[in-house]
Amino acid sequence: MAKKRPAHQPTMLADPPQDEIRTLRELTRMPYRAAKLSQEWRGFLGSVPADAQFSILLAGPSGTGKSTLCLQLAREFARLGNVLYVCAEERTKSGTLRLRARLLGISSSRIWMFDTTRYESVVAELSKGNHKFCIIDSIQELDVDDEHIMRIIEQFPNVVFLFVAQVDWTEKYSRGSSKWRHKVDIRLWTDVDEDTQCRWAHNIKNRFAPTVSKRFLFCQADEAKEPASNGRKGADNYNAVTNSRRHRGASVWKRNTSKE
Repeated sequence: MAKKRPAHQPTMLADPPQDEIRTLRELTRMPYRAAKLSQEWRGFLGSVPADAQFSILLAGPSGTGKSTLCLQLAREFARLGNVLYVCAEERTKSGTLRLRARLLGISSSRIWMFDTTRYESVVAELSKGNHKFCIIDSIQELDVDDEHIMRIIEQFPNVVFLFVAQVDWTEKYSRGSSKWRHKVDIRLWTDVDEDTQCRWAHNIKNRFAPTVSKRFLFCQADEAKEPASNGRKGADNYNAVTNSRRHRGASVWKRNTSKE
């Protein structure tokens, strides 16, 4: 008679970290394993840890490419583990995420699109222990305040978080608590170049020594229509646009060669 599998134990609230003391020599000799990101993303995100948590805060005015960047990061993270993508602002039924994913050529069975605005539902899903990464777009659309959302970082120490924040009325700062800028390890900002109408992502803060400060997302003139589904040749998607920029010698991601 086959043995029954033990019932799944949900992830519990992590114990507070223990106090430790060691010499600087010991610290510098400790092994460090960086996540196996592609060269492009390793340059932009830096040497993020493979076996420890890190967190990202992404903000920027509306229409500057935040959702595009989230989908691109979801695809990269999916190479390393399951991704929970919380669709709190752009709901799955609206069709906008579906269209954008098709334009970007992103389709993965390891990216789980979770249509909810309930914080407790997000906690319940993460408690199953199935996801290594979690993207919450956006934190202002969840039904709790910033303090509650910040606790999720400590509650799930084995999950990497990407939080998307809306901007205030000045469109220069992210909404919410000022604690976010100190709480997260990486802060990214998206904007639009008014001369070219190109969208860019910028490294505002990064604890993992990135070699790239600015990443190309897309240009308004390059935006493509949904690929034809009847066998006819469709318009170039975002991947084709990016490849075209490379062939023309245009910068797809910019190194830290000058002071921003």
